[in-house]
Amino acid sequence: MQFTGFEDINNIIDALIVSLGNIPIGTKTASEYHKFIKSILEILFYPHLNNPTIEEKIHQGRKRVDIVMNNITQKGFFFRLQEINKIFCPYIFIECKNYGKDIANPEIDQLSSRFAFNKGKFGILMCRTIENKDLLYQRCSDTYKDDRGLIIPLDDQDIITMLESIKNNEKEGIEQLLESIKKKIILNG
Repeated sequence: MQFTGFEDINNIIDALIVSLGNIPIGTKTASEYHKFIKSILEILFYPHLNNPTIEEKIHQGRKRVDIVMNNITQKGFFFRLQEINKIFCPYIFIECKNYGKDIANPEIDQLSSRFAFNKGKFGILMCRTIENKDLLYQRCSDTYKDDRGLIIPLDDQDIITMLESIKNNEKEGIEQLLESIKKKIILNG
């Protein structure tokens, strides 16, 4: 059977979605989850972000960030963050939480503590599931209103939605999802 490029992409997306669901929740598989998320984000955010680094050391190695990506874009969501929203973000900080429970203030505070005026003030908090998205968005809004940076939380369902956008040849769906979450956080409360 001969595949076209479109069918190959669909098969890859389907395999990625299945693989994501097959990673067990918990600390024992946290490293596997981090590596998988790094690969997924490379696909989802190409060509806007590049050079992902896992376990990036900061503060002379006293702290680590799960994933850091370079913001190299001249258009789109990550460009608008900097140019329109005035959120300095040459680097995108990503924390991955392979938890079976909702993210709370300690995880948000951990990510916002990685931000700095010379490194960037935007991050993505990856987690497996978010039961109460409104509460998590409010917590992220509190951080934003306190001028401690902007954090966008994404769960497995958000990742699947973005992957499906690629599969359906609607890559703008990724931008729309990110913009929708950003708007809820910035305008919340």
